[in-house]
Amino acid sequence: MTSTLTDQMLTRQEVQNILSISCTTLYRWMDEGIFPSPVRYTARCVRWRQSDVQNWLNQSAQVAA
Repeated sequence: MTSTLTDQMLTRQEVQNILSISCTTLYRWMDEGIFPSPVRYTARCVRWRQSDVQNWLNQSAQVAA
């Protein structure tokens, strides 16, 4: 999915709060290919595109319905 210049970048904690999950679950989902990978800025700084998280939520809701 393409992002725009205005796409907000979310921290790990923000993603966890939005999804109400733990850090372990977030990284397990990424390892399993369930959740989108973050954008890596440095070795210790990663962010998720808000649009990627929202698209994932929308797709998950459709599958559950």
